[in-house]
Amino acid sequence: MSRGKKKFAIAIAVFVLASAYLAYSGARGSMAYYLTVGELLDRAPAITGSSVRLNGKVLPGVDWDQVSGRLAFTVTDGSRQIPVAYRGVVPDAFKPGAEVVVEGTYDGKTFTATRLFAKCPSKFEAKPGGV
Repeated sequence: MSRGKKKFAIAIAVFVLASAYLAYSGARGSMAYYLTVGELLDRAPAITGSSVRLNGKVLPGVDWDQVSGRLAFTVTDGSRQIPVAYRGVVPDAFKPGAEVVVEGTYDGKTFTATRLFAKCPSKFEAKPGGV
């Protein structure tokens, strides 16, 4: 192999490796992992005070002060539940029964959310009765 071809092959290898690294790091940074209510409660001592994402369904009994923007509600995974405190903009899709992802910290009693995402229900779900 001539000297020019070796340089070209090395340049291509460096380009491919750099591209693979950038793709991997970009995908890794955009992944949104979250814990269920049960997982959070099981790991509570180890992650208390750490920033985490929590997924759950909103239970009835939402306390929302629209003037101050304070929102208090409870999320559940069907068997366990955690109270959530949030202050900020509330998504239109937020309501009792909606599935939410909250990002914030857990102090052992209350999850204090800094971000709130309400998952939109799928428009392609089958109607009851299969029609």
